[in-house]
Amino acid sequence: MYEQPGRQAPSPQYAAPAPPRRKTGKTIAIVVAAVLLLCCCGGGAVLAVKPDAVSGFFKDIVEAVESNVANAKVGDCVNTFTAVEDARVVDCTSAEAANRVVGVLADKTETEFNADSACGAYPTTEYVIWIGRKGGRGNVWCLEQIKK
Repeated sequence: MYEQPGRQAPSPQYAAPAPPRRKTGKTIAIVVAAVLLLCCCGGGAVLAVKPDAVSGFFKDIVEAVESNVANAKVGDCVNTFTAVEDARVVDCTSAEAANRVVGVLADKTETEFNADSACGAYPTTEYVIWIGRKGGRGNVWCLEQIKK
């Protein structure tokens, strides 16, 4: 047989073997599935042994969110506090209720909050709370003292 001059492609019997396929995706999927399975089994065991544990856990989370002053609306009552971290929403009929939210101002800078007129539209305001990022924007709550 006559051969062409120049490089020839190697014959199929001498071709380089394909590199082995990596199975990292499959390994990650197996690990994630195992972790989820363990979480489900652990949660099921806790629920079987102590059924009230889960409902109590969620009740505590809901209570924490609802009592956070950052979720206060006009008309809600707030306890007596010395630092914003201590302020929380309470039932207006409770003995803890000391202040009532009379206004909520959204999207204010800390500078706007520090201005004496932040809650000027609410003349009964005695306390002002600002919650936001330092140097950024946040919300202002104008509180009046509850007269008992």
